[in-house]
Amino acid sequence: MIVGKMIRGSITRPRFIVTLLSCCIILVPPGGLVYGFSSITPYLLSYLHSLGHTTTKTAFSWIYAALLTGQGLSMILSGMAEQIWPTRYLSVIAVFLFNGSLLLFTWTTCNVGLLVLSYFTAGLSLGMLYVLSLVVGLSWINKEYHGLAAGLLSFGFGLSSALVAPLQTLYINPNNMIPVHNETIGDYIFDDESVYNAVPRMFTVFAVLSFILQLPLSFLLTKNTDLPPSKSETSIREMLRRREFYIMFTIFALNKLPLAYIASYAKFYGETFLTADMFLSVVLGAAGVFNSLGRPFWGWVHDKLGVRWSLVGLGGFTALSIFSSYLSRFLEGALNQKGAYTLSVWCAYFCCAGNYAVFPAATVQYFGHDGLGAKYGVLYLSQGVGALLSALYTAVIPFWAPLVMSIVATSVVSGCLALLLQSREGVKRDREDRVGLLMGPAAEEFELVERRQAYPELNNR
Repeated sequence: MIVGKMIRGSITRPRFIVTLLSCCIILVPPGGLVYGFSSITPYLLSYLHSLGHTTTKTAFSWIYAALLTGQGLSMILSGMAEQIWPTRYLSVIAVFLFNGSLLLFTWTTCNVGLLVLSYFTAGLSLGMLYVLSLVVGLSWINKEYHGLAAGLLSFGFGLSSALVAPLQTLYINPNNMIPVHNETIGDYIFDDESVYNAVPRMFTVFAVLSFILQLPLSFLLTKNTDLPPSKSETSIREMLRRREFYIMFTIFALNKLPLAYIASYAKFYGETFLTADMFLSVVLGAAGVFNSLGRPFWGWVHDKLGVRWSLVGLGGFTALSIFSSYLSRFLEGALNQKGAYTLSVWCAYFCCAGNYAVFPAATVQYFGHDGLGAKYGVLYLSQGVGALLSALYTAVIPFWAPLVMSIVATSVVSGCLALLLQSREGVKRDREDRVGLLMGPAAEEFELVERRQAYPELNNR
């Protein structure tokens, strides 16, 4: 029943389900690169030190920022390109670019500068796949379900860490070797040659398996081209003149800080009091399940409560979960520490993931569906800004307590800023005001378009 209500356009239910599954599954390898970052960083750091580098963990904040900046820039360009060229062909190109960039890691893991460049390049192809999947999926779904749909479409992106992170650890560290404390840099690294030498080979295996999975799916990403343009659409230039954009941009950037912290430092922090590498990898891998589940849940919250209150809830619960993860080390007993740390990390991922369901739907709600890829790409640049802020945080604040408190504070601030956004009723009134500018036949045409988009069965009459 719910599937029938979600469908927009002349597409059969089986084809609709296949298209949505393709959009979801094709994002698993890119998600593994993003959310498997926390799991892979200790091994990358160990490999760099084996080559004589004196790199510290703070360098990986800049590498992560490069990945997200490349993703945001690519989403803008891909959003413009999909309005000109077929999404199927663009998806095939994106698959070749993404897996080609993964192969580059085989030779670029020997230098921090090359790693920054490689992750930026991977971010470009990753953003292309991400925005194409989102645009294709949402083009077939009625706007009343865009929050839930955005969460379902990015489900595979979040689930990837549950699949990729444990496999990475199993390939690199099958014997569950324990990292040792390095006095020079003050971090825990692996000194076993069999562990850090497996890092370059892992990227080659990752690229081959990813290509086999993605290429057939890329041919199924076909956008709904039968939808007439809506008169209430907002261009990118107009979007940049609206206060809602800058409020959302700021909130999205601030909400990136807790996710960047969890993605980059969850394992590093856990290793300071939990000496079990495989346990931490399993925890971060299982966090992918909560990362996935959080997306449709918060998308559903958006559909029910609107942008404002969903973002208020995201900010508050994220702050609570990040603070709880820090406090877990002060509990008595290893079992209590492991339990509290596990639950708080999972809750943090569950909350942070909601951003990637709420903000695409909010972009449609405030600025319209036409050119969604480019509009959301502009908004997504905030993720690069947030990752850079996170890198600055970790560079300026070297101690765990003040670092965590600052991350918690940004989550609280983002929740407060969400109160400045228009309510759902305000957005509706604003839309009605813009529609009221239309006169005569233009107004009648607009109303007809709106009815046909809301009730696709009218297209057959």
